[in-house]
Amino acid sequence: MGLVLAPLQQWLFLSAASLAIGCVAWRLFVAPRAAASASATSAAALGLIAQRVARLGLAAALALVLAWALRMVAQVAAFRDPFVPLWEDVSFLLFETFWGTVWMVQGVLLVLLAIAFWRASAAGPTSDPQVTTPVWWIAGALAVAMVTTLALSSHAMSVERGRSWFVAADALHGLTAGTWIGSLAVILAVGRGAPAGDAEVGVFATQIRSFSPLALASGIALVTMGSLLSWTHVQSWANLFGTTYGRILAAKVGLAGAVLAAGFWNWRRGLPDCDRPPGAALLRARAAGEVFLAVGVLLLTAVLVNSPKPGE
Repeated sequence: MGLVLAPLQQWLFLSAASLAIGCVAWRLFVAPRAAASASATSAAALGLIAQRVARLGLAAALALVLAWALRMVAQVAAFRDPFVPLWEDVSFLLFETFWGTVWMVQGVLLVLLAIAFWRASAAGPTSDPQVTTPVWWIAGALAVAMVTTLALSSHAMSVERGRSWFVAADALHGLTAGTWIGSLAVILAVGRGAPAGDAEVGVFATQIRSFSPLALASGIALVTMGSLLSWTHVQSWANLFGTTYGRILAAKVGLAGAVLAAGFWNWRRGLPDCDRPPGAALLRARAAGEVFLAVGVLLLTAVLVNSPKPGE
């Protein structure tokens, strides 16, 4: 059971984490910039969207809590000694391993993150999207801390020299992935705040234009950190194609390259025409494909996280 449950649990966690990070990034960086350049109608629509984003973030946080609980189930299934009581195995994992400490801290962070999103959603529509309330900055800090706990239980912890740097690189890798793909998913999922027509297209266009610099910066950081971590874990070209871990990594890199290519195409060809209904519709379709491919990358990442590195 653990061989299937562990990757699925990891995939659910990574997907929900990316969405939660995207909600925070949208509210902290996309919405204020979009509102500053939007018309009065679009700015009002962004205020309505902000509440939807908070609700979506709450749903993502609850999914994270579920994935967090399943992580313990998967870990116990892999660790289980049939000759001792179940509680002894659970107690050992919780109180005598670094993994257990990180898991407990992560649970507290996720509950606090859910509360932050709930408070943000309970506040109602935002009257001025350019003003960011403290609860969103708290949610941002909790999201960063959550990604750090993921890095503290990743392959980066197995690096002997410069471990803290690689853990930081892994955390930044996860944070930038969520900022890019998560924010784009948020815009596609709840980014319509006006009736269909020119007003709706205007709301979409102002979000996409504000999202574009954030996506570009995130993409550069993502490629940089991903390249560093990949080479550190695989160590040689022979391991890249001659081991199971390396082949999964190669598949992930190839699919991630397709996501980057789709994002570049949308930036170059879709962005200039997103103010017109036909261009906006085409960009939506392409962006949905970009998110779909990214979900595949997260699935391969989940499999990779649960695969032994070359030499292990």
